[in-house]
Amino acid sequence: GWVPVNEKGREIDEYDSDCTMVGLFAHDRLIACFRILLPTQRFMLEKEFNAIIGDYQIIKTPATIEVTRFCLADDIRKCKISTNFGTFPIIMALEKTFYNWCRCNDKDIAYMVVSKNFFRLLNLLGMPCTAVAPAVTMPDGVVAIAAISSWTAFEEYNRKKNPALLTWFRDFNQIGLHQLAA
Repeated sequence: GWVPVNEKGREIDEYDSDCTMVGLFAHDRLIACFRILLPTQRFMLEKEFNAIIGDYQIIKTPATIEVTRFCLADDIRKCKISTNFGTFPIIMALEKTFYNWCRCNDKDIAYMVVSKNFFRLLNLLGMPCTAVAPAVTMPDGVVAIAAISSWTAFEEYNRKKNPALLTWFRDFNQIGLHQLAA
């Protein structure tokens, strides 16, 4: 993990005391979560990951956040969810939750550090992300990319390429976790 686990088996770092954690639950079980750092806080990209962004200058506005700890339970990663708008990989339920949190809180731009594989997956699934610097191999061997994404760009892209996905994301009430299928 990122930091050693505490006596309760949890990874807790300095960012956890002043962040927003968002969880996604199915059948009273936490199945996914992410952490939001607001622009008034120091981003991990400014401290722990500053070496991988090179000369890139992070631009913080009231509409900017950093998303970290974007996690999905191992046992459901290959699941799909069936909605009124189509069937989607389960990761899209977490992305939809992220989208709705951002839109409800007037946030449009998200910085993140993700694996190169996840970066590709996000783009393939219609979640446009742009690398802010070349990929870097981390000490644990993971190839990581510092990236930026915009929900406005997501909306413009999917308005043309996948209107059903955009319609589902905008439907605040329907996530479809009751129809989680392996």
